[in-house]
Amino acid sequence: MSDDPSHEAVEALRAIGLYVGPTGDDLSLWLVNGEEMTDTGLIKLTALLGLVSGSATIL
Repeated sequence: MSDDPSHEAVEALRAIGLYVGPTGDDLSLWLVNGEEMTDTGLIKLTALLGLVSGSATIL
């Protein structure tokens, strides 16, 4: 895993079968199964799904 929480979130979401990819040139925006998300959104989603330790409410 990477030291970058965003990339860890991407790896965790992909591991459960979701499509996660960059939206284009803006590396802080991601597509998750067709929904656009920021880096923070990715991290919140992984916390809500219980894929990483921590709380989604503190972000």
